[in-house]
Amino acid sequence: MRKANSLILGLLLLLVVSSAVFAQSKILLYTSVPLELATTFAENFMKENSDITVEVFRAGSTDGINKIWAENEAGGVRADVIWFADAASYYTFKDAGLLYPYKSPEAEHVPDALKDEDGYFTAARMINMVIGVNRNLVPEGMEPKTWDDLLEYGSRAGMGDPLYAGSNFAVAAAFIERDQGWSWFERAREANLQVLRGNSDVARGLAAGEFAATMVLDYMIYDLQKSGAPVDFVWPEDGAVSIPSPVAIMADSKNIEAAKAFVDFTLSQQGQALLVKDGVIPVRGDVAPPEGMPTADQIDMMDVPFQWAAENTAEIRETFEKIMY
Repeated sequence: MRKANSLILGLLLLLVVSSAVFAQSKILLYTSVPLELATTFAENFMKENSDITVEVFRAGSTDGINKIWAENEAGGVRADVIWFADAASYYTFKDAGLLYPYKSPEAEHVPDALKDEDGYFTAARMINMVIGVNRNLVPEGMEPKTWDDLLEYGSRAGMGDPLYAGSNFAVAAAFIERDQGWSWFERAREANLQVLRGNSDVARGLAAGEFAATMVLDYMIYDLQKSGAPVDFVWPEDGAVSIPSPVAIMADSKNIEAAKAFVDFTLSQQGQALLVKDGVIPVRGDVAPPEGMPTADQIDMMDVPFQWAAENTAEIRETFEKIMY
């Protein structure tokens, strides 16, 4: 009987210990990366790290960021890792003490301009806002060459909403910096350029012929081309808006080591190569970009004042809403 009781007690202890281990090996990722891409990425990570489970919560950058602030006010952020396209918000998170500093060994292969010097966040994607065209509506040689040219398409042109999409928020900041004001958006309103909620909506509208030309992310055009859609991208002569999409660990995480492993994977050659398959330009120089696309150092980029944008977020959003709506 004693042996039986000891065996039962041992099994119970084993179950308790196993449960604790599994609990420590689960991380929650908040991201604006398209759900299919994020899910595939997480699955590949779990294949390489069988002791870690990744749960993905996907939302637009603005919704995801608002969720973090709400959770923080309610007692603690649930996410272990965040991966958004709104690079400006990371400065605010850092200043508020919401991020955990971690200098991944893989980050040594990422240019200094794409990472925080203190290790609080590092770009894991390089996404670029370019001009997309529908080739059934815009013949070769007739495409818009600059952002001003895009306005000539009026209501047949579209863009994502900076109130929702972090990448478009970066565009707003870049255009304000370039023009020293809101002149481009004022002209866009006069031209009746259409504002949709997110870049996925814009890309679908372009592929369907609802728009002739749009402001859209490069990898979305790449993905549509693979599916046979009659779309193409134009790298604007006045500069693409290049947006680092950083990965960071939350200070409240109870699974720091698992979170570090995920960050390492996103910045590794293997992780970057997975993103390349979906048309994403890698942040590492030792990983080749998607076929037919430039490397990061070949892109003519507009300046994006991320720190200023972080400090003036409310004003930027309010002014955009007043002009465009």
